[in-house]
Amino acid sequence: MTAKRGYTLIEILIVITLFSIILLIALPNMGFYRLILEKQEIAEFKKDLLYARNMAIVENESYIVYFFKHNNSYSIKTSETNITIKSKTFGNGLKLDNIDIVGSFIFNPSGAAGNSNSIYINTSRDKVYEVRLSPVTSRVEIVLE
Repeated sequence: MTAKRGYTLIEILIVITLFSIILLIALPNMGFYRLILEKQEIAEFKKDLLYARNMAIVENESYIVYFFKHNNSYSIKTSETNITIKSKTFGNGLKLDNIDIVGSFIFNPSGAAGNSNSIYINTSRDKVYEVRLSPVTSRVEIVLE
């Protein structure tokens, strides 16, 4: 006589319970993934600002970074030819704020800032990034407040 091999009801319930416990522990950490995406987008934004500053020096013409609150985006253009170099819409819960006052960052051919201001980027976690453009040196700082 051959014995039938299989799982008992108790074994299946124990496995399902263990999987449920593991999922309950892992689900609250999904916000961590959103935080990583947010930081990547902020880093890309800083690289774009530095790119605009460096290209203004290399090409000896002004570069302007325009901010658009209505569609939560920014674009990089040259001042003379008005060609759009890059256009990007913020995602991952990031929202532009304080744009009515600032409107744009200008990088002169010397690399100096044509206007030194700060803009604010709100996150879905109720945190605020302050993006500062310092005068003369055009240093770009992004600080989480």
